[in-house]
Amino acid sequence: MKWIPGAALAVALAGPAGPAGAQAPRLEDPEANIVAELVVQAVEPGPAWWRVQDADTTVWILGIADSDLPAGTTWDRRYLDKRLKGANSLIVGTRVGLKGRLRDIPLILRTINQMKTKTPLEETLSPPVRARFVAARERIGQPARRYAEWKGLVAGMRLLEDAQPKGRVAVVPSILAQTRREKVKLVEPAQYQVAPFLKTAVATLTPALHEQCLSDAVKDVEAPRNVAAARAWARGDVKTALTGPRNFEKCLLLMGGGADLWRRVTRDQAAAIAAALGKPGRSVAIVSLRPLLAEGGVIEQLEARGLRVIGPGEAE
Repeated sequence: MKWIPGAALAVALAGPAGPAGAQAPRLEDPEANIVAELVVQAVEPGPAWWRVQDADTTVWILGIADSDLPAGTTWDRRYLDKRLKGANSLIVGTRVGLKGRLRDIPLILRTINQMKTKTPLEETLSPPVRARFVAARERIGQPARRYAEWKGLVAGMRLLEDAQPKGRVAVVPSILAQTRREKVKLVEPAQYQVAPFLKTAVATLTPALHEQCLSDAVKDVEAPRNVAAARAWARGDVKTALTGPRNFEKCLLLMGGGADLWRRVTRDQAAAIAAALGKPGRSVAIVSLRPLLAEGGVIEQLEARGLRVIGPGEAE
């Protein structure tokens, strides 16, 4: 599944608000509109790269797939090896983790408890959602008790993780491991405090939204396009790589502060990439494809700074 933002994990802990059956807020989806001219086929073998450069520095940007690769899938790592070896830094953090302070621990523990349900999950669901959820969990061999104590949002996260096929190839952890081996500096653009996001999310996470998020997770599990999209990423086919299901990801954006956090995170990522141009040599950045290519995303923010971003359709 997609590299879930730290904000999503924080929001997942937030308690319910509003009356049961309240309508979910209007969706603002900043990843919905992709800049068409950025959707190209890579010239080089392997996944697509973009780059920003000045007279003495190049920052290579690897667009990251939304899901792990199917078991047995290989991807051409030659350009990653070449660009990471001797690099000044690896910039991560399109989906930045949240950090908390000691004084936030009671809030976090309280909201974890609020995410639990005394009534078994399946008894709280509407008949259509319950039927689809039961079919999905049975298909992947999970019993009802696996999800019974959690409300819909956390149950949906668990379902998506449980549905991941065995033997899948995790791209980001392998890149981070290689970074450590090469002794390349790891740069996280920002760390955000957890409490403000929890408090904002509490205002919007209703029983209706819990059920919607669970339903969206089921849709992603049911969708047949994950494998095709992941394999397309490995061969630099950006258009097909973007077709993977993202219903649950959109659900996360429904929550209070979700879209604003997206803009903040992409802005910080673009700033870190631009700052890397200050040191001669080269750096590497990894950015999930949609935040990279969306209107207002990382590439457009770099261009707004007056930087030219060279796409994967242009050979080195």
